[in-house]
Amino acid sequence: MASLRTLRTGRAALLLAGLLLVPLLPPCAASCPEKDLEDREEEANVVLTGTVDEIFNVDPVHNTYYCKVRVWRYLKGKSSINREILLDGGNKVTIGGFGNPRICDNQVATGDTRIFFLILDPEAVGPDHKNELMLNSSLMRITLRNLEEVEHCVE
Repeated sequence: MASLRTLRTGRAALLLAGLLLVPLLPPCAASCPEKDLEDREEEANVVLTGTVDEIFNVDPVHNTYYCKVRVWRYLKGKSSINREILLDGGNKVTIGGFGNPRICDNQVATGDTRIFFLILDPEAVGPDHKNELMLNSSLMRITLRNLEEVEHCVE
């Protein structure tokens, strides 16, 4: 009987702790407003689906990084991708801008497959960053519904 009482007390403590901590968490919608999907697609030069193969050039001060992404499908802007951007036989690209605080959902791990909204970096200067692809807005998880919505916007 004592173990049942201990279990109930533990559950009550966890519930109380959860109720006390919830107000301390920032509200998702208010902390990072996202543009409409149509606007995000319109602003992007390139929209593609891909899987993160590698994360590199991590900046510990700004918490930004680059990723090498295996491209599965171009939804928009394939013609703007030139040979200088393509890696490993043409099926991978380097994308920068991960960790950018102006982009809501911008964190990935190796193996993540997402829909990427990209621009050719207009501010890039120098031969090391020529024709660089940069993350332009939040990443989207790949679901049938998300793919259909993005394809509809592109059309």
